[in-house]
Amino acid sequence: MPGLQIRYEHTFIHQVADFLAGMAKGQSVGPTFRDAQLTQIVCDAVLDSAKPANGSTSPPDPWRRFATAKSPIS
Repeated sequence: MPGLQIRYEHTFIHQVADFLAGMAKGQSVGPTFRDAQLTQIVCDAVLDSAKPANGSTSPPDPWRRFATAKSPIS
């Protein structure tokens, strides 16, 4: 099937082809700096949403609830 054998170096060939085709048509070729800025805003929002609400810089310990729970055996 066409397109399944694309490797890393082929992406640059396609990028140049898209750029030249855009220049020939007089169109802007993306991604643009604006696209990158919007992507960065989303990435920053994702990182901000992952921060703990209590201001801690360390991630919560997922095992803490087991250490503080009473053992059903004792």
